[in-house]
Amino acid sequence: MRTYFKRLGLALGGIIGAIAIGIALEKDLGIPFDTSYRVACAIACLAFVFKLQRDYPTEKWPKAGLLGAGIINISLFFTPLVSRPASRGELMIFALPDAIVVLAALIAFYKVETVHQRAVRQQMVLGLIIALGFSAVMFTLILIGPQPHRLR
Repeated sequence: MRTYFKRLGLALGGIIGAIAIGIALEKDLGIPFDTSYRVACAIACLAFVFKLQRDYPTEKWPKAGLLGAGIINISLFFTPLVSRPASRGELMIFALPDAIVVLAALIAFYKVETVHQRAVRQQMVLGLIIALGFSAVMFTLILIGPQPHRLR
């Protein structure tokens, strides 16, 4: 229980530190807070994928997932998603594609030798399809944005 509170304290301290650094960067260097907030969200997602790599050191899929997630996170900064103001759900913009990339890497490196393993891989593929659909709907709604009400 003590370790849980220590990790929670470190996480909250990291969040407060990232916000303080973002405010300082905006005040002193003129870097928008939205940009530093998005960078912090991308780093948090990559840290989680890196932890997977440390948890499974002999597997190949975490390394491929980390590489793919890094490429996706960097490329998201060149999309129209970052031209809007940052929101509280900004972490999902980076977390959902990272989860899809890591799941795709796991599926690609998953060895199938028995019927049970084939069934597990089929369930992972179904989860990947559902995640892709959810991601497509979410990003479409973000890109469309709020529409003004039309008077008839």
